Amino acid sequence: MKIIEITKENAEDFQDFLGEDLVADMSRTFFNGLAATDDSGTCHGVLVYELLGVDSDDDTSSRIRLIAGDDEEIKASLQDEYRKAASEADVGKSFFETSESEVASFFEKLGFSKSSGESMELTITVSELEKLPIKRDVKLPDYIQSLADVSVIQYRNFVKKALIKGTKGAVEDLAYLPLSWFKREVSSCSVSDDKIDGVLLIRETPSGELHPLLYTAYGPDFVKNLSLILINSVNYALENYPPDTKVVIYRHDKKVLMLVHKLLAGYKGSEIYMGTREE
Repeated sequence: MKIIEITKENAEDFQDFLGEDLVADMSRTFFNGLAATDDSGTCHGVLVYELLGVDSDDDTSSRIRLIAGDDEEIKASLQDEYRKAASEADVGKSFFETSESEVASFFEKLGFSKSSGESMELTITVSELEKLPIKRDVKLPDYIQSLADVSVIQYRNFVKKALIKGTKGAVEDLAYLPLSWFKREVSSCSVSDDKIDGVLLIRETPSGELHPLLYTAYGPDFVKNLSLILINSVNYALENYPPDTKVVIYRHDKKVLMLVHKLLAGYKGSEIYMGTREE
C-alpha cells in the first residue's frame, strides 16, 4: 500500500470515496488530500484537509474534512502521512467534526480530544426560506442585481475591498476563487457608481446544495442593502429551485451565528462529535 497526493488533476479517480463536492473542492488553493492505493492503483482510503489561516497573521490550523478507509490500519497510515504534511505546513492545531461515533473514536486514539455538540453547519431546505422574517414582496430598486449582471472586474474589486477590511466570509480562499465558482444567478449584490458595495455570494455545489458563503455590505446604506440583497436571492431560490434543495449555512463566526439565530429562530445544527489536537 502506498500513500499518494490527491490533486485537482487526479481527484476524479477517487470520487467513490470523496463524493462529487469534495472532488470539486480539490481544485481550491488550501484543500489537500491523501489516498492509499495498492499496486494496481485501486484506492483503499482517503484523507482530505483544509488549511486555515495561511494568508493571515493567525497560526495555521487544519480542518480534517474527511477520513475514510477499508480498515483502521489504512486510516492510521493516512494519518501518519498527514502529520508529516501538517508539520511541513507549520500547522499548529488540527480539528475535525463528524457525525460518526466510530470516526470520532478513531481520532481519539490518535490523540485528538473528543466531545459532542451542535455542528457549526445548519441545513435547511429552500422551502423553509419562506419562513424568513423578511418582506419578500417589496419592490427592489434597480441597483440590487444578480451577480450574473456584473463583470469579473467589478467582482474582483469588491473582493479586494472585502479582504482589506478583513472579511472572507466562510471561505478561507476567497482571494483565489473566480466569479464562476459561485452561482451567479442566485447570488445577489448592490451596486453604487458602477461599483459593488454589498454581496450575498452563494455556491451551488455539484451535488445541488446551496451554500451561502459571504454576506456583507459597506457604505451608508449597508443595513438596508443587506436586507434587499437577501430578499433578491431568497426570491430567486424559491422560484427556481426544488423545495427540497438543501441550503447549508456555515456559522463560522459570532456575527453569522447571531444573524442565523435572528432569521431562523428555533433551528439547530445536527449533533456531532468534534475534537482538536496540537501538532
